[in-house]
Amino acid sequence: MKLYKALGILVVLVIIMAVPAQSDAGKPSVAVGDVKVTPTALMPGDTGTITITLSNPLKTLAGESTTQTDSYSYGPGTSNGLTTPSHQSSTSVSSSSAPDGAIILREVTLLADAPLHVTSKSFTDVGRLGMGDTAKFTFTIKADGSAADGIYPMTLKIRTDDDGVYLNYPLSVEVDSAPLKVVLNDAPKSFSTTKKSVILDIVNLRPNGVTGVSVVPAGDEFVFKPMQEYVVGSIGSGEMYTVQFDVTSKNSTYNGNPSFKVVYLNGDNWHEAGPLTVFSDHSASDTAAPAGNDNMLLYVLGLIVVAAVVLGGVFLYMRGKRAKR
Repeated sequence: MKLYKALGILVVLVIIMAVPAQSDAGKPSVAVGDVKVTPTALMPGDTGTITITLSNPLKTLAGESTTQTDSYSYGPGTSNGLTTPSHQSSTSVSSSSAPDGAIILREVTLLADAPLHVTSKSFTDVGRLGMGDTAKFTFTIKADGSAADGIYPMTLKIRTDDDGVYLNYPLSVEVDSAPLKVVLNDAPKSFSTTKKSVILDIVNLRPNGVTGVSVVPAGDEFVFKPMQEYVVGSIGSGEMYTVQFDVTSKNSTYNGNPSFKVVYLNGDNWHEAGPLTVFSDHSASDTAAPAGNDNMLLYVLGLIVVAAVVLGGVFLYMRGKRAKR
């Protein structure tokens, strides 16, 4: 219950901080709309971006409107021999004193404490944000290479030309070091000059999707298919992708082991998982035996059969003698 109560208080505080301070109804204000963090979760050492959409939510602003009408009377007259009767005309001019409802943005700043850092500059003297208008601001952030997993707070500060209209808006960025995992699904007991298959499962343990995923094989004495890499593409959070390599040893006597690593992008940051080494025994059983060995095996089996027959005959003979007694 204490946890729920604390969360409730935190939500209330966030809502209070998110409302433009001292902004009255019918007065221009500034509000935070969409907030997009890319990548959604940074790994230690990653660089990312935060794109924030600001808006002036005011739709209409009341003012005073006035109309001035001037009337003119004309008597009868003669022109070019034609007589015109008397008449009257009027002219009306309307004007309004309603302001345009715009707010002037003086400064938009993002603040953070270690292990997060804002590496881009603040936006100053941005200019006019009219009623119903929006504007986007993108900041570059970076996580320390030693950053521990967790959610870290940041603050967006907005200042306008009106001292009564400002904003201190709380944000948060997640740091998660979970990598992609390479799992051996299936592999032969040994490798030879005959094509064998290695099947791997690539599992995304991260809270966000990754892109640019490729599996790269290694082993100078092996021939792989695909030769250089298996291109996967994107893997969503919690998803798994299965890849298969055909592996052939260049030399039947080679006793090395192939390995496989995964490279991927978290946002615009390259990372590597693995390598996973596939061990094998490379025993002589994987090589075809000479014909002479097959003859020797048949000879040994024949001796075993003869010995079994002889022993069986002796056993029956002895059993018969005992019965006569």
